[in-house]
Amino acid sequence: MLLKVIRYPLTRLILGIVLLLGFLSAAGYAIQILIVTLDVKDQLVAAGLNTGLMVLAACFSYWILVRIIEGRVVSELTARYAVPELLIGMLIGVAFISSVMGVLYLLGFFEINGVRSLDLLLAPLIAAIATGFVEEIALRGVIFRIIEEWLGTWISLLFSAALFGALHLGNDNATLIAAVAIALEAGVLLAAVYMVTRRLWVVIGLHAGWNFTLGGVYSGAVSGFEQEGLLDATIAGPELMTGGAFGVEASVVTIIIGLVLALYFLFRAHQKDRFVAAPWRRAS
Repeated sequence: MLLKVIRYPLTRLILGIVLLLGFLSAAGYAIQILIVTLDVKDQLVAAGLNTGLMVLAACFSYWILVRIIEGRVVSELTARYAVPELLIGMLIGVAFISSVMGVLYLLGFFEINGVRSLDLLLAPLIAAIATGFVEEIALRGVIFRIIEEWLGTWISLLFSAALFGALHLGNDNATLIAAVAIALEAGVLLAAVYMVTRRLWVVIGLHAGWNFTLGGVYSGAVSGFEQEGLLDATIAGPELMTGGAFGVEASVVTIIIGLVLALYFLFRAHQKDRFVAAPWRRAS
Protein backbone atom coordinates (compact mmCIF):
# COMPACT_ATOMS: atom_id res chain seq x y z
CA MET A 1 0.00 0.00 0.00
CA LEU A 2 2.79 2.41 0.95
CA LEU A 3 4.70 1.59 -2.22
CA LYS A 4 1.59 2.28 -4.28
CA VAL A 5 1.23 5.72 -2.67
CA ILE A 6 4.93 6.51 -3.19
CA ARG A 7 4.76 5.51 -6.85
CA TYR A 8 1.57 7.47 -7.56
CA PRO A 9 2.40 10.10 -10.21
CA LEU A 10 1.66 13.14 -8.03
CA THR A 11 3.81 11.73 -5.22
CA ARG A 12 6.69 11.02 -7.60
CA LEU A 13 6.35 14.49 -9.09
CA ILE A 14 6.68 16.11 -5.68
CA LEU A 15 9.50 13.78 -4.62
CA GLY A 16 11.37 14.41 -7.86
CA ILE A 17 11.26 18.18 -7.42
CA VAL A 18 12.19 17.97 -3.71
CA LEU A 19 15.10 15.62 -4.46
CA LEU A 20 16.41 17.85 -7.23
CA LEU A 21 16.18 21.04 -5.18
CA GLY A 22 17.71 19.31 -2.17
CA PHE A 23 20.70 17.94 -4.04
CA LEU A 24 21.26 21.22 -5.90
CA SER A 25 21.24 23.11 -2.59
CA ALA A 26 23.72 20.63 -1.10
CA ALA A 27 25.92 21.00 -4.19
CA GLY A 28 25.80 24.78 -3.79
CA TYR A 29 27.11 24.55 -0.22
CA ALA A 30 29.76 22.03 -1.27
CA ILE A 31 30.95 24.35 -4.04
CA GLN A 32 31.38 27.24 -1.58
CA ILE A 33 33.38 25.02 0.77
CA LEU A 34 35.56 23.70 -2.08
CA ILE A 35 36.31 27.18 -3.40
CA VAL A 36 37.36 28.39 0.05
CA THR A 37 39.28 25.20 0.93
CA LEU A 38 41.15 25.05 -2.38
CA ASP A 39 41.55 28.85 -2.43
CA VAL A 40 40.18 29.06 -5.97
CA LYS A 41 40.78 32.52 -7.43
CA ASP A 42 40.13 31.92 -11.11
CA GLN A 43 36.48 32.56 -12.02
CA LEU A 44 36.50 29.99 -14.83
CA VAL A 45 37.81 27.29 -12.49
CA ALA A 46 35.13 28.20 -9.96
CA ALA A 47 32.48 28.10 -12.70
CA GLY A 48 33.75 24.70 -13.84
CA LEU A 49 33.54 23.31 -10.30
CA ASN A 50 30.05 24.76 -9.95
CA THR A 51 28.88 23.20 -13.22
CA GLY A 52 30.46 19.82 -12.46
CA LEU A 53 28.83 19.49 -9.05
CA MET A 54 25.47 20.84 -10.24
CA VAL A 55 25.39 18.32 -13.10
CA LEU A 56 26.31 15.46 -10.74
CA ALA A 57 23.69 16.58 -8.22
CA ALA A 58 20.94 16.80 -10.85
CA CYS A 59 21.82 13.39 -12.36
CA PHE A 60 22.09 11.68 -8.97
CA SER A 61 18.75 13.08 -7.77
CA TYR A 62 17.13 11.79 -10.96
CA TRP A 63 18.81 8.38 -10.50
CA ILE A 64 17.34 8.11 -6.99
CA LEU A 65 13.88 9.06 -8.27
CA VAL A 66 13.89 6.54 -11.11
CA ARG A 67 16.00 3.66 -9.80
CA ILE A 68 14.93 3.61 -6.16
CA ILE A 69 11.47 5.23 -6.04
CA GLU A 70 10.15 4.08 -9.44
CA GLY A 71 12.13 0.84 -9.32
CA ARG A 72 13.32 0.72 -12.92
CA VAL A 73 16.40 1.28 -15.06
CA VAL A 74 17.24 4.96 -15.71
CA SER A 75 16.77 4.64 -19.46
CA GLU A 76 16.48 8.42 -19.95
CA LEU A 77 20.18 8.75 -19.08
CA THR A 78 21.59 5.58 -20.65
CA ALA A 79 25.34 6.19 -20.74
CA ARG A 80 26.06 4.67 -24.16
CA TYR A 81 23.91 7.31 -25.89
CA ALA A 82 25.36 10.25 -23.96
CA VAL A 83 28.13 11.51 -26.24
CA PRO A 84 26.48 11.09 -29.68
CA GLU A 85 23.09 12.43 -28.56
CA LEU A 86 24.57 15.36 -26.64
CA LEU A 87 26.50 16.32 -29.79
CA ILE A 88 23.42 15.91 -32.00
CA GLY A 89 21.41 18.07 -29.60
CA MET A 90 24.09 20.75 -29.53
CA LEU A 91 24.22 20.80 -33.33
CA ILE A 92 20.43 21.26 -33.47
CA GLY A 93 20.71 24.13 -30.97
CA VAL A 94 23.53 25.76 -32.93
CA ALA A 95 21.64 25.40 -36.22
CA PHE A 96 18.40 26.72 -34.71
CA ILE A 97 19.91 29.90 -33.25
CA SER A 98 22.13 30.44 -36.30
CA SER A 99 19.08 30.26 -38.57
CA VAL A 100 17.33 32.88 -36.42
CA MET A 101 20.34 35.18 -36.52
CA GLY A 102 20.69 34.54 -40.25
CA VAL A 103 17.13 35.70 -40.90
CA LEU A 104 17.66 38.78 -38.71
CA TYR A 105 20.88 39.50 -40.61
CA LEU A 106 19.15 39.28 -43.98
CA LEU A 107 16.38 41.58 -42.72
CA GLY A 108 18.96 44.12 -41.52
CA PHE A 109 18.34 43.75 -37.79
CA PHE A 110 21.61 41.97 -36.94
CA GLU A 111 25.06 43.35 -37.75
CA ILE A 112 28.52 41.89 -37.06
CA ASN A 113 31.06 44.59 -36.20
CA GLY A 114 34.07 42.40 -35.42
CA VAL A 115 35.42 39.30 -33.69
CA ARG A 116 36.63 39.12 -30.10
CA SER A 117 38.96 36.66 -28.34
CA LEU A 118 38.16 32.93 -28.42
CA ASP A 119 38.61 32.95 -24.63
CA LEU A 120 35.13 34.47 -24.37
CA LEU A 121 33.58 31.19 -25.51
CA LEU A 122 34.50 29.21 -22.41
CA ALA A 123 32.39 30.89 -19.71
CA PRO A 124 29.13 30.80 -21.76
CA LEU A 125 29.78 27.14 -22.63
CA ILE A 126 30.22 26.18 -18.97
CA ALA A 127 27.06 28.09 -17.98
CA ALA A 128 25.08 26.57 -20.86
CA ILE A 129 26.03 23.00 -19.84
CA ALA A 130 24.88 23.59 -16.26
CA THR A 131 21.59 25.14 -17.41
CA GLY A 132 20.96 22.40 -19.97
CA PHE A 133 21.39 19.56 -17.48
CA VAL A 134 19.52 21.07 -14.53
CA GLU A 135 16.55 22.51 -16.43
CA GLU A 136 16.03 19.51 -18.71
CA ILE A 137 16.21 16.97 -15.90
CA ALA A 138 13.67 19.08 -13.99
CA LEU A 139 11.31 20.12 -16.80
CA ARG A 140 11.41 17.19 -19.21
CA GLY A 141 12.77 14.37 -17.03
CA VAL A 142 10.60 14.93 -13.97
CA ILE A 143 7.68 17.22 -14.80
CA PHE A 144 6.87 16.43 -18.43
CA ARG A 145 7.55 12.69 -18.18
CA ILE A 146 5.54 12.03 -15.02
CA ILE A 147 2.57 14.21 -15.97
CA GLU A 148 2.52 12.61 -19.42
CA GLU A 149 2.40 9.16 -17.85
CA TRP A 150 -0.39 10.37 -15.53
CA LEU A 151 -2.57 12.60 -17.72
CA GLY A 152 -1.37 12.03 -21.27
CA THR A 153 0.94 13.79 -23.72
CA TRP A 154 -1.16 16.82 -24.66
CA ILE A 155 -1.93 17.93 -21.11
CA SER A 156 1.68 17.39 -20.11
CA LEU A 157 2.93 19.28 -23.16
CA LEU A 158 0.69 22.28 -22.47
CA PHE A 159 1.43 22.35 -18.75
CA SER A 160 5.21 21.90 -18.98
CA ALA A 161 5.54 24.45 -21.80
CA ALA A 162 3.45 27.02 -19.90
CA LEU A 163 5.46 26.37 -16.74
CA PHE A 164 8.75 26.73 -18.63
CA GLY A 165 7.61 30.10 -19.97
CA ALA A 166 6.32 31.26 -16.57
CA LEU A 167 9.62 30.39 -14.89
CA HIS A 168 11.33 32.96 -17.14
CA LEU A 169 9.11 35.80 -15.89
CA GLY A 170 11.57 36.46 -13.07
CA ASN A 171 14.46 37.05 -15.49
CA ASP A 172 15.87 40.45 -16.38
CA ASN A 173 13.75 42.41 -18.88
CA ALA A 174 11.11 39.66 -18.92
CA THR A 175 7.61 40.39 -20.20
CA LEU A 176 4.47 38.33 -20.63
CA ILE A 177 5.16 38.22 -24.38
CA ALA A 178 8.66 36.90 -23.72
CA ALA A 179 7.30 34.19 -21.42
CA VAL A 180 4.74 33.12 -24.06
CA ALA A 181 7.52 33.06 -26.66
CA ILE A 182 9.70 30.82 -24.48
CA ALA A 183 6.73 28.50 -23.86
CA LEU A 184 5.98 28.18 -27.58
CA GLU A 185 9.43 27.99 -29.11
CA ALA A 186 11.32 26.18 -26.35
CA GLY A 187 8.78 24.47 -24.09
CA VAL A 188 7.03 22.72 -26.97
CA LEU A 189 10.20 22.01 -28.97
CA LEU A 190 12.19 20.49 -26.11
CA ALA A 191 9.31 18.25 -25.04
CA ALA A 192 8.78 17.13 -28.65
CA VAL A 193 12.47 16.23 -29.05
CA TYR A 194 12.37 14.26 -25.78
CA MET A 195 9.31 12.36 -27.04
CA VAL A 196 11.17 11.17 -30.14
CA THR A 197 14.08 9.58 -28.26
CA ARG A 198 12.58 9.11 -24.76
CA ARG A 199 16.04 10.04 -23.50
CA LEU A 200 17.31 13.33 -22.08
CA TRP A 201 20.65 13.63 -23.86
CA VAL A 202 19.43 15.32 -27.04
CA VAL A 203 17.31 17.90 -25.22
CA ILE A 204 20.15 18.65 -22.80
CA GLY A 205 22.47 19.18 -25.76
CA LEU A 206 19.90 21.26 -27.64
CA HIS A 207 19.28 23.51 -24.62
CA ALA A 208 23.02 23.93 -23.99
CA GLY A 209 23.79 24.52 -27.67
CA TRP A 210 20.98 27.08 -27.91
CA ASN A 211 22.18 29.12 -24.91
CA PHE A 212 25.86 28.84 -25.81
CA THR A 213 25.38 29.89 -29.43
CA LEU A 214 23.08 32.80 -28.62
CA GLY A 215 25.21 34.28 -25.83
CA GLY A 216 28.68 32.84 -26.41
CA VAL A 217 28.86 33.26 -30.18
CA TYR A 218 26.37 35.95 -31.19
CA SER A 219 26.57 38.04 -27.97
CA GLY A 220 22.78 38.08 -27.69
CA ALA A 221 20.87 38.30 -24.43
CA VAL A 222 20.00 34.81 -23.16
CA SER A 223 16.50 34.90 -21.65
CA GLY A 224 16.97 38.55 -20.68
CA PHE A 225 20.56 38.29 -19.43
CA GLU A 226 23.11 40.24 -21.49
CA GLN A 227 26.25 38.37 -22.56
CA GLU A 228 29.48 39.27 -24.31
CA GLY A 229 30.48 36.57 -26.76
CA LEU A 230 32.81 35.88 -29.63
CA LEU A 231 31.19 38.26 -32.10
CA ASP A 232 31.03 42.00 -31.51
CA ALA A 233 27.50 42.35 -32.85
CA THR A 234 24.56 44.72 -32.83
CA ILE A 235 20.93 43.66 -32.73
CA ALA A 236 18.59 46.58 -33.38
CA GLY A 237 15.14 47.08 -34.83
CA PRO A 238 11.46 46.67 -33.99
CA GLU A 239 10.86 44.74 -30.77
CA LEU A 240 8.60 42.34 -32.65
CA MET A 241 11.58 41.24 -34.73
CA THR A 242 14.49 41.57 -32.28
CA GLY A 243 12.75 40.70 -29.00
CA GLY A 244 13.77 44.00 -27.42
CA ALA A 245 15.70 44.01 -24.15
CA PHE A 246 14.80 40.36 -23.41
CA GLY A 247 16.66 39.22 -26.51
CA VAL A 248 15.86 37.39 -29.72
CA GLU A 249 14.11 34.58 -27.85
CA ALA A 250 11.13 36.97 -27.74
CA SER A 251 11.35 37.60 -31.50
CA VAL A 252 8.59 36.46 -33.82
CA VAL A 253 11.34 34.96 -36.01
CA THR A 254 12.45 32.65 -33.20
CA ILE A 255 8.87 31.70 -32.40
CA ILE A 256 8.11 30.74 -36.01
CA ILE A 257 11.30 28.74 -36.55
CA GLY A 258 10.95 27.09 -33.13
CA LEU A 259 7.36 26.06 -33.80
CA VAL A 260 8.23 24.68 -37.23
CA LEU A 261 10.95 22.55 -35.63
CA ALA A 262 8.58 21.52 -32.84
CA LEU A 263 5.92 20.42 -35.33
CA TYR A 264 8.50 18.34 -37.19
CA PHE A 265 9.56 16.52 -34.01
CA LEU A 266 5.93 16.06 -32.92
CA PHE A 267 5.29 14.48 -36.31
CA ARG A 268 8.30 12.18 -35.81
CA ALA A 269 7.02 11.28 -32.34
CA HIS A 270 3.62 10.45 -33.86
CA GLN A 271 5.30 8.25 -36.47
CA LYS A 272 7.09 6.40 -33.67
CA ASP A 273 3.81 6.06 -31.72
CA ARG A 274 5.25 8.01 -28.78
CA PHE A 275 2.07 9.86 -27.79
CA VAL A 276 0.47 8.79 -24.50
CA ALA A 277 -3.33 8.92 -24.41
CA ALA A 278 -5.21 10.71 -21.64
CA PRO A 279 -6.47 8.29 -18.93
CA TRP A 280 -10.13 8.62 -19.92
CA ARG A 281 -9.24 7.62 -23.47
CA ARG A 282 -7.14 4.68 -22.32
CA ALA A 283 -10.21 3.19 -20.62
CA SER A 284 -12.17 3.23 -23.86
